Amino acid sequence: MKKWSKPQVHEIRVGMEINCYACAER
Repeated sequence: MKKWSKPQVHEIRVGMEINCYACAER
């Protein structure tokens, strides 16, 4: 579970960062 959860959290973090960047650009 740890191995499967680690990458998922990283993906969510990257997605959130991209969303924040897009919102700031807007």
